[in-house]
Amino acid sequence: MDSPSKAQLENMDLFLVSEIKRPKDGAMEIKFFDRLKALEKLENDNSLSDNAKSLYDAISQSAKAVGCGKSDY
Repeated sequence: MDSPSKAQLENMDLFLVSEIKRPKDGAMEIKFFDRLKALEKLENDNSLSDNAKSLYDAISQSAKAVGCGKSDY
């Protein structure tokens, strides 16, 4: 879409999109979040604060719970 309306944008699933650019040449650049890279960085950081460690643990437990529920894969 060249110019999506506000309603169209609200109905789009843009959860994984970190950035959308439209350079002058008319192309479109879409950058996505790399969640695995972010989690690895949290895991490897030796100076984790208690809050960051708690966040990492919560995300890890959620991922395990979702993975356990998908026995078909």
